[in-house]
Amino acid sequence: MTIPPMIDSFITYYAATKLKIGTLTGASQELLHVHIGLAIFVLVSLLLRKKFRSPIPLAFVTFFAIMNEVIDWLNDPGPVDLENIVDIANTVAWPIVLFLLARRWRQ
Repeated sequence: MTIPPMIDSFITYYAATKLKIGTLTGASQELLHVHIGLAIFVLVSLLLRKKFRSPIPLAFVTFFAIMNEVIDWLNDPGPVDLENIVDIANTVAWPIVLFLLARRWRQ
């Protein structure tokens, strides 16, 4: 599979930026997944004026988690393994908890 040069340079830039963020913060990639997932969930809720019980913010988090893994795979093609699934789970875990709690206590 041939990746167009513009997309290839975006993928390379994206991977380098993720590494820089990890280096600057001192946070592990797993912890960054947790923080980014929560940040996307809260920001989408605020920007779109959706409550946490709305599935839309959770859908955004899930979409970005999957796209992140696709970009990672395009940067370093190989078999999809458990690490990719764990990364997605780390990203969506707390947004799912907040979503379920918000739906549980809905008025």
